[in-house]
Amino acid sequence: MPLTQDQSIKDKIHIEQIKIMHGSIPVLLFINLMVGCALSYGFSDVIPAASIYTCLSLLLVMVTIRSAFYLKYRNNFEPNNLRPYQLSLILGSAFAGITWGTISFLYFPVDDQNYQLFLLMALMAMTGGSAFTFSIYMPGYFAYVPTIMLSITLQYFLIGDKYHNTLGFVSLVYLLVLTLFNLKINKNFKESLALRFQNLNLIEQLKAQKEEAERANKAKSMFLAAASHDLRQPLYALGLFTSVLDETIKYPKVKRVVEQINASVDALTNLFDKLLDISQLDAGVVTVKKRNFVLSDIFDKLSKEYSREAQEKDIKLSWPTFYPAVYSEPDLLERILRNYLSNALKYTSNGRVEVSCEAQEGLVYIQVKDSGIGMNQETLEKIYEEFYQVNNPERDRQKGLGLGLSIVKRTADLLEHQILVTSTVGKGSTFSIAVTQAEMMLNKHDDVIKLKNTKPQIQATNKLVLIIDDEESIREGLSSILTLWKYQVITALDLDDAMKQLEAQGQKPDVIISDYRLKENKTGVDAIKALHQHFKAEIPALLITGDMMQDRLIDIKKSNFQVLFKPVPPMKLRSFLRSIE
Repeated sequence: MPLTQDQSIKDKIHIEQIKIMHGSIPVLLFINLMVGCALSYGFSDVIPAASIYTCLSLLLVMVTIRSAFYLKYRNNFEPNNLRPYQLSLILGSAFAGITWGTISFLYFPVDDQNYQLFLLMALMAMTGGSAFTFSIYMPGYFAYVPTIMLSITLQYFLIGDKYHNTLGFVSLVYLLVLTLFNLKINKNFKESLALRFQNLNLIEQLKAQKEEAERANKAKSMFLAAASHDLRQPLYALGLFTSVLDETIKYPKVKRVVEQINASVDALTNLFDKLLDISQLDAGVVTVKKRNFVLSDIFDKLSKEYSREAQEKDIKLSWPTFYPAVYSEPDLLERILRNYLSNALKYTSNGRVEVSCEAQEGLVYIQVKDSGIGMNQETLEKIYEEFYQVNNPERDRQKGLGLGLSIVKRTADLLEHQILVTSTVGKGSTFSIAVTQAEMMLNKHDDVIKLKNTKPQIQATNKLVLIIDDEESIREGLSSILTLWKYQVITALDLDDAMKQLEAQGQKPDVIISDYRLKENKTGVDAIKALHQHFKAEIPALLITGDMMQDRLIDIKKSNFQVLFKPVPPMKLRSFLRSIE
């Protein structure tokens, strides 16, 4: 029959009592031996030598036997079998009590009241000192203390005069008070042990729940990653084919249908991009390259994008008049501010949105303040949770996905920037982030010079592009769009197929585009490296993947190849190709 929690705690308390009591035996035996020797020396003038030798011998036997029990316990303690240790404690305590009871009889000088009183005080001091230790385990206490005190008390009452009756009464009161006091100590001790073990049980339960939550979270991440990859494949192919249609069809009605399809593809792409952002942040593969830059570099882009949206919603959007320089990662900081502005405009139906920058004590505080619906305290505690949205119980995708602020929190933690939000229901919200101020302002003129000195991009036309992907629909889609852009294309389902086709045509690819996950547990990284080695050239290469597994994201990052995540917008693919000389 399984033990209940209370039974388990009681067993643990019992084990702890036995362990502590056994641990204190060496000290108790040492005290017994020292006090016995001291009394023998002090009473040697009034007690016969035979009595002293008898008591010392008895005391030595008691110490020897208890020491043997202690050594046996110390080397072979078994918590599941406490009975021998309980018996050794109780019998050992009783043996010690009988020994001292015998000493109180043999060392009791009938004709000398001073020595009688001295003996009582010595026994009271010794029992009082050791009783605190014995209070841990009351059976040991009752086997030891009463045996000693009742022995000398009996002798006082046997004499029977007023003086000795008074000492006997004092001895009994002392025994009673000491017993009550130690019973209370014992109760408090067991209660403290019970609380300790309850806390340990709670810690174990919390640890188990934490591990279970981590397993569930890992399983969720693996599910999202697997589902994302499997869904991205057909979505990617769909995007490629609709792009071909968009560039070839001229009929207005059909073009309108294609635009509607593209809008749906864009919505799904946005969802996958958000999931990918979270996966990358959780996997720790987002590279942070902080540098000094002026905030106007970010806000020039944001103002062009959001001013028109604010104007369409009749919202007054104000921007800072002064932009200080900060030390951060521009792209990641822009992602945070973009989320702030999107939310501010989304939840403000009329009124104003105000963006401000203030430098103070080495930090730049960037705030986005709106006059929207606001939030209560309960909502504020949930806004950084994944998929949580304010006023969107129906999960209308046009109101967003509920991932923006979750990404903001992870990104801010990665940048080591503090974020803060304050809000009042019906009056609006203020989102802020504290960014380290740059030590010196940047010379924007230098930046312009650097841009002018960069090499011009070369339009890549009529180049041979090798596509490696085990999905036929994606190979066809990529081939169609690249052919439309005037590229030569070879498509292969794996490395072996690619090598056969290249050798048969006697060609060397100008560009390699490979899916990351190929058949038979091979990867695009392996394929690209093999092609580089075969042709003894660093052929420009692009990895395309829909994977969000943390280990795979880490592997992709280590490869140092350029990567685009499915579904890849055709314009990003074209930008990559045009960047190749």
